[in-house]
Amino acid sequence: MKYWKSSFVLISQITKKRKKMRLTLALLALLWIQHGMTLQCPHGCSCQVPKTLSGTELNIDCRRRLPQEVNDEQLSQQLDLMLSADEFIENLASLSISKTQLTHVPALVCKLVNLTTLRLDENKFTALPDDCFTKLTKLETLSLTSNSISGLQDGLFDGLQRLFSLDLKHNHISFIGLRVFSNSSDLTSLRRLNLASNRLTSLDPWWYYRCIVGDENSGPTISLYNNSISNFTNKLNFSFRCGMKRPHGYLDLSQNRITHVMDVFNGWNIGHESFYTALICLLNYKESPHPRMRFSFAGDSYVCDCADFPLYNAVRTIAGSTTMLSRVRCNNFYSDIGQPVSAKTVPLKKFMCDLTDRCPSGCRCVYRPANYTLHVFCSAANLSSLSLDLPPLPESYVKYKLDFSNNKLLRRLEYRPYFANTSILDVSNSSLTEITVSVLKHVSRIGSVNLRLNGLQSFPRHADTVNISAKLFIGGNPWKCDCDNSWMISWLQSLSHQISDPGDVICRSPSRMYGKNVLHSTEEEFCVDPVKRALTITLSVVASVAAITIITGMLLYKLRIQFYRMWKFHPFDRDECVGEDMDYDVFLSCSAMDEDPHGLRILREMESKGYRVCYHERDFLPGQLITDNMVHGVERSKRTVCLLSRNFLER
Repeated sequence: MKYWKSSFVLISQITKKRKKMRLTLALLALLWIQHGMTLQCPHGCSCQVPKTLSGTELNIDCRRRLPQEVNDEQLSQQLDLMLSADEFIENLASLSISKTQLTHVPALVCKLVNLTTLRLDENKFTALPDDCFTKLTKLETLSLTSNSISGLQDGLFDGLQRLFSLDLKHNHISFIGLRVFSNSSDLTSLRRLNLASNRLTSLDPWWYYRCIVGDENSGPTISLYNNSISNFTNKLNFSFRCGMKRPHGYLDLSQNRITHVMDVFNGWNIGHESFYTALICLLNYKESPHPRMRFSFAGDSYVCDCADFPLYNAVRTIAGSTTMLSRVRCNNFYSDIGQPVSAKTVPLKKFMCDLTDRCPSGCRCVYRPANYTLHVFCSAANLSSLSLDLPPLPESYVKYKLDFSNNKLLRRLEYRPYFANTSILDVSNSSLTEITVSVLKHVSRIGSVNLRLNGLQSFPRHADTVNISAKLFIGGNPWKCDCDNSWMISWLQSLSHQISDPGDVICRSPSRMYGKNVLHSTEEEFCVDPVKRALTITLSVVASVAAITIITGMLLYKLRIQFYRMWKFHPFDRDECVGEDMDYDVFLSCSAMDEDPHGLRILREMESKGYRVCYHERDFLPGQLITDNMVHGVERSKRTVCLLSRNFLER
């Protein structure tokens, strides 16, 4: 009697707090709990109906069911029989069926229209039934974790406007119908969606339509953690613009197979016009230093290169957005202990990509977005001419940086259309011998042109008509510093502020100019040979002196008689043989036919002056040939005087 009194007291309390609960159901529940009255619970399972003030709950746990007791069809029938009671159909608010071998949802579950909580965890479901959950319009929590569900078809959750939490983690879901989550008019209360640890490989941007129904106080949390997503499709034709409704919430894409974060934004057409602006709008700052829409991309599968540069560049300038890259690690950069490094620590200048499309053979083409350049490394590639084609520029503001240095077969610099989009051209240490005015006009607008250590001897004559704005490196060439190139002095001096190696612009030829700096030379040095000039001056002086001497001699000879008469001076009246020991001063030679009177008169005149004269009639030795006597007479005399006459010449 005491027991029944206490039972009715409890029933009264329940009735007061929940007037709508039927008295008979409360009494039945009370009897089940306190007296152990037997439910039609499947064999090997435990069934509990806990006390609750919010409605009837039923928890069915079959973890102790032995393998030999497993009969899916029988178990399903037992559950349907138990749940078919009117009291359950009309009043059951919370149902949990777990740890069974069921491969499909029991049919009676779909008739429990008053359910607010349904947990079907750790079963063997492979698929979810159509037109089942759509009838459970009062559902607020639906959990189907740790099953083997392979996909979610369209219409599965239509009409569940009260559903707050949907948990599908640890399944085999590999596809999601386009309409399952993309209709913003459905699932308007959904704030927790867990699809973690499934088998998704692609993803459409349906998350946006879930997040725009949230607000800053109750943004949805969508977890796609630990799937195999690498492809971001856009079958919804989504295109985000700043004028669209901005999302609130959290999207977790961590531990997937994403190699570039920009694949996400590019695949979903976010920021196709201005990524930086679109990212600010997508993160939804709106008068707050913290984003109202948050993303997580944590993982170790990322390749940190030029593809993700726009994101990393933007994130480092947008306050509060770096959380997006928390635990994002680069598998192409490693720490000292061999671990992938955090993407946030990699300098932006290291975000680069090797390009192969149209990259010249033997060259390496690298896009470096941090300094807006596409580097073409063709150094020592055995090129005989510049490549005709290069990889296209990724952006209009990107410029080529061309390295064609150390190509010894490169003898002529030819024009290429890509010069117009080039910031640096390096053809140093090659064999260039010629640059035309036409080519010079095209390279003159390049930021930097390196022509060092080539075979250039001069620039084309009309190079001084070209307006050059480039920084030039022209040292180490064998410049020819002759008069033909003297015009280069003033031209190069006018470009001195643009020549980066003026100290190396040295003359190689001609030899007189070897080692001299072209910019410090003068036109006179280029055109005048000092040796030739000295020789010319010397020859001029010698010629002048010789001319004066000849003229003077001619005058003296012409005026010799006048000089002699006036000053008794004869230019040849001197003894050149002073100090010589000879027998005679004069050998007098004349014809025998002229001896008398001329020869004897001259003999007397000279001897009267004190000269010792060798005369043939007197001094020749008898018995010798006349010619021998003449030779001896000449050799033994200081001078020889010949009396020239017709007779003398005829002999």
